[in-house]
Amino acid sequence: MENITEYQYAWALYLAGALGCTLAAWLLFRRLGRVVTHFFVITVMVILFTPYAIDADKMIMAPGMYTLVFGYFEGGFAAIKPLLKVMLGIWALAQVLSLIYQMLTRGSRAKHQEDYRPYQQNSYEDEEDYNYNQRRVERNSGRGLSREERIARDELLHEEPIRAIR
Repeated sequence: MENITEYQYAWALYLAGALGCTLAAWLLFRRLGRVVTHFFVITVMVILFTPYAIDADKMIMAPGMYTLVFGYFEGGFAAIKPLLKVMLGIWALAQVLSLIYQMLTRGSRAKHQEDYRPYQQNSYEDEEDYNYNQRRVERNSGRGLSREERIARDELLHEEPIRAIR
């Protein structure tokens, strides 16, 4: 019975490390866009989280990655072919589900961001007089400034710099 608890502790530590690697993959690729991030995170998760039965009678499982490496060293490509098929199938299914999810939620991010802009006002008077640009307001945060405060800030920030006379 003691051997089973060691087995469970080993799996718990492995799963914690694999979860950390998945988080690191997400942090590494999140700036590259949603599709690329999903692709790499799914790839890392399939490699790290796919278990494979070492002993089918006792249901002793090992990470598929270890079984791939050690199985290849022991028996060559023929020994790892079944596991490779399973991992490739899981990876392909996860990629398809991810693409379906991304297609279904494609426009929801922009709608969500527009709903939560409490400081941005949509109606302005004399916009042409103050060289108002909607894209510039979205890029530069208003931080709750009133219209007059925002105009004064823009005037101060867009002045020509003072040059020293030599």
